[in-house]
Amino acid sequence: MAMRPRRRVLAFLALISIAACGTSADVRSTRADPIGSAPVSSDAPDSTEPDTTDAPRNSTLDWGPCDDPNAQDSSLECTTLNVPLDYDNPGGDSIDLALIRVAADGDRTGAVLLNPGGPGASGFDPIAFSGQAIAVGLGIGSLDLIGFDPRGVDRSGGIHCVSDAFMDEHLYVDDTPDTTEEEALKDEAEDGFIEGCRQKYGDTLRFYSTENAARDIDAIRAALGDDQISFLGISYGTYLGAAYATMYPDRVRAMVLDSAFDPDDDTVQQQFETQLVGFEGAFDNWAAWCEGDPTCEFAATDVGARWDALIQQLDDSPITGADGRVANNATMERATQAALYSESQWPVLSRALAQAEAGDPIGIFAVADSYNGRSEDGAFTTLFQSFPVIQCASGIGLSLPDDPEALTATLRAAAPRFAKTITADDLISEANMCERLVGDVDRVELSYDGEGPIVVVGGANDPATPIRWARELTARLGPNARLVTYTGEGHGQLLVSSCVTEIEGALLADLTLPDPDTECGTDPIVDKPDWWDDLPVPDEVSDVVTLPALAAVLGALPTQVFSEMRTTSLSAEEAVAAYTDALSDSDFQQFDAPAVLPIDDVVQGAFADFESGALVVIGIGPAAFDDRVLQSAKAEVPANTTVVWLIAVPI
Repeated sequence: MAMRPRRRVLAFLALISIAACGTSADVRSTRADPIGSAPVSSDAPDSTEPDTTDAPRNSTLDWGPCDDPNAQDSSLECTTLNVPLDYDNPGGDSIDLALIRVAADGDRTGAVLLNPGGPGASGFDPIAFSGQAIAVGLGIGSLDLIGFDPRGVDRSGGIHCVSDAFMDEHLYVDDTPDTTEEEALKDEAEDGFIEGCRQKYGDTLRFYSTENAARDIDAIRAALGDDQISFLGISYGTYLGAAYATMYPDRVRAMVLDSAFDPDDDTVQQQFETQLVGFEGAFDNWAAWCEGDPTCEFAATDVGARWDALIQQLDDSPITGADGRVANNATMERATQAALYSESQWPVLSRALAQAEAGDPIGIFAVADSYNGRSEDGAFTTLFQSFPVIQCASGIGLSLPDDPEALTATLRAAAPRFAKTITADDLISEANMCERLVGDVDRVELSYDGEGPIVVVGGANDPATPIRWARELTARLGPNARLVTYTGEGHGQLLVSSCVTEIEGALLADLTLPDPDTECGTDPIVDKPDWWDDLPVPDEVSDVVTLPALAAVLGALPTQVFSEMRTTSLSAEEAVAAYTDALSDSDFQQFDAPAVLPIDDVVQGAFADFESGALVVIGIGPAAFDDRVLQSAKAEVPANTTVVWLIAVPI
């Protein structure tokens, strides 16, 4: 069972800092899609010899304004780069790679390429939504920060083997079928996808490999006119970066590999077991938090037992939401897996489960759909179609166990919740998928003998890429690679841990490696400012409310910013105007600041008392929750309600 990819939160602190400093760049916050890789094969072929990438067909990149609806920051620049589908046949079919950048300030010294994971996650969207925040947070102003959709992903020839309607019908197939219809849907989900891929793409599926994506990176480097490239990879992106370093060691300026994934040398048991055990441990940590925290809405003496009872209830009697969609045990399990990627999602999961227990699946659908790249209208990103294709084309699929029955028993013992429904037939089916899709392919065996420094980050409590992979990858990449261990919860620490972010920024900006055996702990909670309780509250505005899903999607982590949310029946514009009037008799003076959330029906006011601090008031109107960035939080906000988000900004 592969733990599927998900989006996750970008930290908000860098965005607030931009607003407080009064730069001219608009910034849009969203989740960046650092994603957990699936367990992978240990049958490694010989090391891949690197090809020398000639200058691409367009020897220069023609950067210009972005016309993509996600890129609302006018300072961003976009372009495309044409690359061969098959590098052994450069005159054949080709792919236009979609690129987006935050251009370097002043004298440009190079570029950093970002890949957030998957395989199959968009690298374009994180820069479109939060590129300025990432660049400022890392302190890499002299470097271009470039995101791109890898081949087969979204804007770069996104893979569409089946329709969105097919995806929607088979998204939450019951993995414990009790009827002939449920069994047929389960079989159809995999068979229909594979058949659709073979009919549409045939033997070209093998060209969507990590090896070719690494060649694409080198084509981007050449088109930029740079002798070397820096790279920031998260989750599967760490494997892509390591593959590039293996193939082109002399072209690596610096690399950050955050939440490392290393498929080399995994046994067959480890391929299936590693993530299952990781998520089982994360579940136990979430349950312990819920049992001990009075704010948890799914609290019980034994949270695990309550969860077990609910998932069985949804298996026996699925529930129908207001939109007619039916939620079952698979929906709940997917939502749980999604929330375990980030501690900020723990309260979101708790509320969603409590709602489902009461007969309303709106919360578990919101969490699971966001994880799956499904928007409210039933449209999907290409993530879940490109994921298996890239995985299989890269030779990092699952191996066939010698004794599937025995391995099934081992997995159930190691991960009693997340392996509970796995059968021997499931193991065989997953192991055979890549053979059916692409046949036998070679894989890049990772190694590195270049001089460019590399930081590998591993999380001690990372469910998707457990720290064993980070340790093994660091050793594999030689003496210029350094391991940093994050001791907190979650997957992907860029702009989440200030310690990790500082280390990553120092490497990319100044080529500074951390000390050996460096550890980073969790950041402390930001204290409430002394002046906060003296702020006026307009009559039309509610008391403080808890909206964990909205806080999570905005990245309003309590370790990075102090903020509160209230609600009102006023419009977003009226709500901000009410605060402007209420503050007019105080020492807080209004000033112009770039929009933190440039989304329709979002209005912002910024106020400063330079002896105390600064306050940002953001009115998020009802229509704003139709924007894809905020859709996953729509379920917890009452209809026709404006959320007032109050943020304290250090000066």
